[in-house]
This record gives sequence, structure tokens and C-alpha cells, in this order.
Amino acid sequence: MTAPQAENPPGGGALAGLRVLDLSRLLPGPMCSWYLAGMGAEITKVEDPAGGDYLRWMPPLDDRGQSIWFAAINAGARSVCLDLKAPAHLAALRALIAQADVLIESFRPGVMARLGLEPAALVAAFPRLIVASISGFGQAGPWRQRPGHDLGYCGLSGALALGAFSAPGGVAPVPGVQLADVAGGALTAALAITAALFQRERSGQGQWLDLSMTEAVLPFLVPTLAAAAAGEAEAPGEGLLVGGSPLYRVYRCADGGLLAFAAIEAKFQDEARRVLSQVAGHEVELEDEVLSRVFTLLPRDEWTTRLAHACVEPVLSPTEVLEHPLHRERGSIRGAGTGRRVGSPLHGAVGADRDRVLRPAPDLGAHTAAALSEVGYDPQDLLADAP
Repeated sequence: MTAPQAENPPGGGALAGLRVLDLSRLLPGPMCSWYLAGMGAEITKVEDPAGGDYLRWMPPLDDRGQSIWFAAINAGARSVCLDLKAPAHLAALRALIAQADVLIESFRPGVMARLGLEPAALVAAFPRLIVASISGFGQAGPWRQRPGHDLGYCGLSGALALGAFSAPGGVAPVPGVQLADVAGGALTAALAITAALFQRERSGQGQWLDLSMTEAVLPFLVPTLAAAAAGEAEAPGEGLLVGGSPLYRVYRCADGGLLAFAAIEAKFQDEARRVLSQVAGHEVELEDEVLSRVFTLLPRDEWTTRLAHACVEPVLSPTEVLEHPLHRERGSIRGAGTGRRVGSPLHGAVGADRDRVLRPAPDLGAHTAAALSEVGYDPQDLLADAP
């Protein structure tokens, strides 16, 4: 069987022509839009005229004074500026919603209703609309109004308690990525939205999606929580996949580089033992103290080559990731120089132009007039609320 090509075929992707209105800010909602854009959806950000998405101004900044994070996540999107507390602007938003397929929002529960945009009412008014509400703790429940961030969501899901603590009596390390924001919020929301779109094709009916970032981290702990329910909960760092075994750990090499050693299966252990013994000049046991000592005999990349068939890989820095042959040859990293960006991981007909991520992010409000005119709303009517 011939493997699928790394590049997507010509065409707009599975979601080509889909209109997404994104009222969210910062990371989870815009990253959800990033995934949908990777399948061809048209993204329109609706931003407050007083500064827009907070991420626009967070460092590091490019030579235009705009956040590099914002530029990467919102590449190719459009920006419409509307003050949702002003009646004329709210009317303009409803005109956009009438022509939209998906609305993404991440306000605290109840805010949409206070604005006159209660999600269930929107779906009733626009029956094909899918509203995705992303929040920390869900639209209902005792903590619906509680503020939160990724670290707290990971704590409440149990994810922070799994890894080895920094020292005896110490504390759990802060994860290196925003697990709840991206995997829990953005990716889960994108999955729910695509499923809702599929259902809409059969029923003709949209729906309101209640997406809790805390709740969406729980599936990553399915086996762990099942074990806990059976009375088999493990202490921090004791599990096989969280640092409890020398067969699944990170080790430092002669040049200071790090290796991800993951020789869990017997055949990989045999291969690792063979190579390590050859380098050490004597039979090597796969024990933590021994492995820590032997790995200091050679630099990281030498070990990567020698242990290529033992489930051992280098721990790359972000700068190294940009030039690694795996990512470059697969097309996962697009562009060149300071403009390199992560492309959509979706290949084949489901994906769109993977170079979409190289397009510029929108200036604040750059598409307000055009987007409103497209849905039959005169941009001049916004002036009705001017002082």
C-alpha cells in the first residue's frame, strides 16, 4: 500500500467555506480556531475596539510591536472590531452570526446572556448555528463563576499529582506546555465542533456545546483514575510512564544534552542493553544509577544514532525543533528564517493549505467594514452609538 503524501492535495480542505466567528481571547479559543483553519475554515475574530485580544500585546514582540504568539495562532484570520455593550455594534454582531456556521466564545458563564447573546437563544434564532462555549469549569456546576488558569485546571484533574516531585518534600513541577488550554480546551473544542457539524449535516440542527477545560483533561487520566477507583492509586512519580521506572526516564549525556529513554518492551531493552554494554566495555544492567553513568560517556546525538532502534530520542530545544529533519521533511514546520511556523498536523483531503500559517495575522479591526458589508450591514450604522 502506498503511504499518503505529506502535502495536501489542491483544494480548500474539509471545512472550506465554513464561517467561524471567534469571540474568544488568549489561547484556548484562538487555538481551536487554528485547528479549524487548518481544515479550511474561514476565521473572523470579533475584538473589543479598546485593545482587542489581550494576546496581541504579550511579549515576545516582533518589529511591529505585535506579539509573536498572536501572529502564529491567528495567521490568516480576519479581525472585526465591535463594542458588544453598544446596541448598534451588537446588531452588527447578530448580522454576522446569522451568516455564521460556528461561534466560539470563552466568556465567564452568564456573560453572553447579559449581552443578549444567550447561547441557547442564539441556536433557537439561528437553527444551524453551533455555539462552542469554552470555560474553565463548565457552564453549570458549583464552580461555574470561579476564575482559573491552566495550572489550576491541571491540578483539579489530577494531572499535576502524577509526576515525580522535584525533591523529597518538594512540589510537583509546572508542566512545560499548557495542557488544559490546548489539549483540553482547543483540541477538545475542535473535535466537538467537527462532530456537531457532522451531526448537523444529518439533522439540519445546530447546538450549544459546553466545554470545560478541567473536565477535558480527565480523559488523559482514564487508566490512572480507573486504578484509583480500584484502590490502586500510585504515589507521585511511581507509575511506569511518569518516572517510576529507569526504563522510561530522561538522562543527561556527555555534552549536557538530554535523552528520552523509553525502552519499555523487552526487545527494546535487549537492544539498549547490547549498545550500552558495547560502549561501556562490560555488561550493563538497565538500572537508574548505571544508566545515568553510562549515558555520560557519549554526547546526545551519538547516542541518538546508536540507539535508533531502542525507542530513544533526543530532547530537542524549541530552536532545534525548527530545523529537525523529521519536522522539515514532513512539512510540519513551514517557512524559513524568523517566519517559521508550525503547520497543521492534518494531511490529505481533510486539511487545507498548510502554508496558511505563514499569512499575516490581522491588524485590529482591519476587516470590520468588509465583513459587515458582506452580511448586509452598513458599517456606517456603527456610528449610531458614537458619542
